[in-house]
Amino acid sequence: MADPLINLNEKPTAQYMIAGWRRQWSNGGAISGRLPRYLIEKMGARKIGEMTREVTTLCYPFQVAGTHDVYRPQVSYHDGLPSANMARDNNFYDAGGGLIVFLGEEPWYRLDLYGQAFFEAVRTLGINQTVAVEGVNGPAPPEMERRISCVYSQAGMRENLDRYGLRFSNYGSEGRQGPTIGMALVTLAHFEHPDVAMFRMGAMVPMYPFVTGNNEQVGISRDHRAFYDILRRLKAMFKLNLDLTELQTLGDNDSRTLLETLDRIGSSNPGAKEIIDRVRADYNFVPFVEPVDLTPSLDKTLEEILRNMPDLPSAG
Repeated sequence: MADPLINLNEKPTAQYMIAGWRRQWSNGGAISGRLPRYLIEKMGARKIGEMTREVTTLCYPFQVAGTHDVYRPQVSYHDGLPSANMARDNNFYDAGGGLIVFLGEEPWYRLDLYGQAFFEAVRTLGINQTVAVEGVNGPAPPEMERRISCVYSQAGMRENLDRYGLRFSNYGSEGRQGPTIGMALVTLAHFEHPDVAMFRMGAMVPMYPFVTGNNEQVGISRDHRAFYDILRRLKAMFKLNLDLTELQTLGDNDSRTLLETLDRIGSSNPGAKEIIDRVRADYNFVPFVEPVDLTPSLDKTLEEILRNMPDLPSAG
């Protein structure tokens, strides 16, 4: 008998899952690694399970030459004695209200096995919709709403997703481009797990081709505005009981700080100002307006009002 791929200590009532990954490529603005962690802490989510050592053994290297301990597994010791086994964190948390949060580490090998574990958890927990959250750095005005791109696994999902201010991606249609872990899992769901409804939200995080005096690229390393713009969509979509006031304030502060930095750079460097102005002029996004779901009775009342309105006089 094959070793199990997931270990769940409990199976709460679940409808939705928000998934992100530490140590992954598409982690612009720390969205994928930190947004799930923010939810876990904000909502007091409890760990209910994890992917097993079978996934750890087959999906990760011990280390990558030249990276010191970046890719090595976590360990801990107490007075010289090992106090925790070597581990990779691919954990599931119950946030209540039907929401599960997954925070994992991007696999290096055997995506098929990793996907099998991921979708086994989705089915076992009875999750109806799963969303992967990710970020990509790029030219975006810090004061504007973040552009949110989307890929999805089932054709029937499009009508509902259309209501949430998303741009549907054509990534890879004009030439070879490798998928993010979120995109890869959506692709696996579409072709190999067609019963699973999964989509990926990827936010454009402001990053500019300038460096500071500390030789750091000018941008937002943890983009709370992107957290906010993703979560206000998911709050409406999943009917989450979540106060986003703190994120909105943090996001406004992050964006204001970057805007001030760009103004200083532009005031002393005409070439830089031209780039900043061009980014602002070329930027476009689909604004999010929270959908209003009408009850059948209200919908019927509005229909009757419109039907019984007097005809307006035609223009002479």
